[in-house]
Amino acid sequence: MSDMEKTNLTDVVKTEYLNPGNAVFKAEKGFISLEYTADGEKKTYSRVFLHRCFPNEITDGYISVLDSENNEAGIIKSLNDFPEDVKALLETELKRRYFVFTIKKIRSVKEKYGYSYWTVDEEKGEREFTVQDTYRSINKITDDRIVVTDIDGNRYEIPSLSALDRKSQKRIEIFL
Repeated sequence: MSDMEKTNLTDVVKTEYLNPGNAVFKAEKGFISLEYTADGEKKTYSRVFLHRCFPNEITDGYISVLDSENNEAGIIKSLNDFPEDVKALLETELKRRYFVFTIKKIRSVKEKYGYSYWTVDEEKGEREFTVQDTYRSINKITDDRIVVTDIDGNRYEIPSLSALDRKSQKRIEIFL
């Protein structure tokens, strides 16, 4: 066996876990910057992006921190590890990135040429959006909770299908 074949995946891919001991997050020019130390080497990123590894299951942990070229700088295991001010900064960015509309009522869903056109009531009133490949754009989180993603990447949550009025239930059940 050659040395190449003996190489473990952990030797090739190393995950850095970011915590208050090795990482400093700051708000700079409307963005979040990161400075951290790994293996004695200091790394600085003027702008980082936060992505939840498990966006529907774990909202306050396992957050991937990416640089501007989508390279992973590291993973935050838990936001609770950080001081309150840093935690608040990171939570604000996550809320902005993962903003979700809550659907209260489905007024109509019309399909045409692989797209569906939705008219719904949400917290701030009536909203219209378009979904491509409807069956793949509806994610069942639980038997009673779903998230719909539109063509622009916006997310719409129905926290409880059973809480919808009967007409709304009828309009969506064909897609479930």
